Amino acid sequence: MAGLPTTARVVIIGGGVVGASSLYHLAKAGWTDCVLLEKNELTSGSTWHAAGNVPTFSSSWSLMNMQRYSTELYRGLADAVDYPMNYHVTGSLRLAHTKERMQEFQRAKGMGRYQGMDIDVVGLDEIKRRYPFIETHELKGALYDPSDGDIDPAQLTQALAKGARDMGAKIIRFCPVTGVRRENDEWVVVTAQGEIRCEIVVNAAGYRAAEIGRMFGREVPMMVMSHQYILFEEIPELAAWSKEQGKKLPLLRDVDTSYYLRQEKTGMNLGPYERNCRAHWATHNDPMPEDFSFQLFPDDLDRLEHYLADAVARVPILGTAGLSKVINGPIPYAPDGNPLIGPMPGVPNAFEACVFTFGIAQGGGAGKVLAEWVTEGQTEWDMWSCDPRRFTSFAAAPDYCVAKGMEIYGNEYAIQFPRHAWPAGRDRKLSPIHDRIKARGACFDAYNGWERATWYAQPGDDISEEAALTFRRDGPWQKRVREECLAVRDAAGILDLPGFSRFNLEGPGAAEWLSQQVTGLVPRPGRIGLVYFSD
Repeated sequence: MAGLPTTARVVIIGGGVVGASSLYHLAKAGWTDCVLLEKNELTSGSTWHAAGNVPTFSSSWSLMNMQRYSTELYRGLADAVDYPMNYHVTGSLRLAHTKERMQEFQRAKGMGRYQGMDIDVVGLDEIKRRYPFIETHELKGALYDPSDGDIDPAQLTQALAKGARDMGAKIIRFCPVTGVRRENDEWVVVTAQGEIRCEIVVNAAGYRAAEIGRMFGREVPMMVMSHQYILFEEIPELAAWSKEQGKKLPLLRDVDTSYYLRQEKTGMNLGPYERNCRAHWATHNDPMPEDFSFQLFPDDLDRLEHYLADAVARVPILGTAGLSKVINGPIPYAPDGNPLIGPMPGVPNAFEACVFTFGIAQGGGAGKVLAEWVTEGQTEWDMWSCDPRRFTSFAAAPDYCVAKGMEIYGNEYAIQFPRHAWPAGRDRKLSPIHDRIKARGACFDAYNGWERATWYAQPGDDISEEAALTFRRDGPWQKRVREECLAVRDAAGILDLPGFSRFNLEGPGAAEWLSQQVTGLVPRPGRIGLVYFSD
C-alpha cells in the first residue's frame, strides 16, 4: 500500500463511485497531483450494495445530462483503462398507467431527443414484443430507452480508480480522515496515517458526508434511508428465452406502482421504493456506527409485500422463482432528492460531491461536473439543481431532512406536477402576516423554506392535494387567478412575497458598485427595490 504523501493539489475524501470518478476526471483534466482517501476499502459504503442500474431518464435537465454522460462513458471505459467490466445495455421499459404519466414520458422524450438520445414512447403491442412475459392490464403505454442497463458497481469503481492511477493520481485506502484545519490559505487534512496539505478538498463521503462536513463547520443537509431489493433464483422460462435470443430482457420499471424489475443472470431482481419506508441513523437511539463498511441492515420484507404481489401479477413467471437473497443497505438523501455537487457553502477551496441517491447512474457525469468546478470554476451544464448552495441553513435540521427524505423515497417515481406542493417539512419560515393571508384562503408552496401564497381559494374550491396532480391549467386555481389578475389590472393589489434577501448598502460609491452587480435599476437612496444579482 502506498504511503500518504505530505502534499497534494486536491484531496478527495471518500472512495465510492463518485469519489473515484472525480479523481479520474481531475486526472483527465491534467490535475494528476490529486489524492483520494478512503476510510476502508474502495466501494465499502453505498456503492458495494448498489443494484447498479444505469438509466438516462430524469425529469431534470441537469440530471439527465449527467446520466446520459455516464452511459456514454461506461460504454468505452473498460477499453479506455484496460479493466474488465460487466456492463449490460439492455434498454428499459418504463410503464404508464395514466394519461398524465404518458404526458410526462412525452416531455422526457423531447428532452432526451434534444440531448441526442433515441428515447421513444411506445404502445402495448411494442411493450409485449420487447417483454414477452409481461401482462399489460391497466397500462396506457411505456417509455422505451435503448441506452438503459446495469453495471457492476465494484468493477466500475475499480476501473475509474485504475484509470486515475495510470494517469498519476493516488489512492490511499484504510486511511480515515479525523479532522481538517486551515493554515496559510491551505487545508491540512488529518488522517490516521498522518497529515496532508492541499489547496482543495472534496467531500465525496457518501452517507458519511455529514460527518465530514462538520469538520469544516458545515451541516450537510441529508439523511439516510434503508433501501431493499430482492434477488430471485433461476427461472427456467427466462433462461430458455435468454439463450434463444442471446440477450437479457429490458429493465422494467412500473413507476406508478413504484418498483423496478431487472433480469439478473437467469433470475430476477425486484427493487421497490415503498411508501411505508424507513429512515436509519435518524435518532439518538439509532446512531450511525463508527464503521459500517460492507455491512447491511436486517431484512424487512413485510414492507415489500404489496410490491412483490403486484410484480408477480405483472410478470407471472416471477411467482415461480424462489427467493435467493435480500439486500438492505443505506442510501443517502438530500431534502429534494438531488445530489450535492459544487462549492461547499461558506468554505473556501472546498467542494462537495456527495449525497447521491443514484450514484451509479450519475457517478460518471458527477465526476465530470466536479472536475469542471475545480479546474475551471464553472460547469458546462447548468447545475443549480445540484448546487449545495441551493439550500440555506434551515434545510440541515435533522427532522426536516428525515421528513423530506422519506417523502421523496416513498414517491421516488412520482410525477413532478407543476402546481403540486409536497406536504412534508412545511411551515419552516412564515411571514409576519402568514395567518392573516391564510385566513383569506391562501394556498401555499414552500420556497427555500418560506411559505408563499400561490393562489387564493374561495369557499367550495377544491384545495385537496389530489386536485393539483395534473398538467392541465384549468384546475380550481384558474378562476381565482383570473379574478386576481383582473382586480390588479383594473384597480390595485397587495402582494406578500416572503423569502427575498434584504440588504442595506451604505457608504461612498455604494450605488455605483450595486449598479454593476444587479440587473435592472438601482433603487433611489432611502428606498427599497427588487433587483436580481447577475452571475
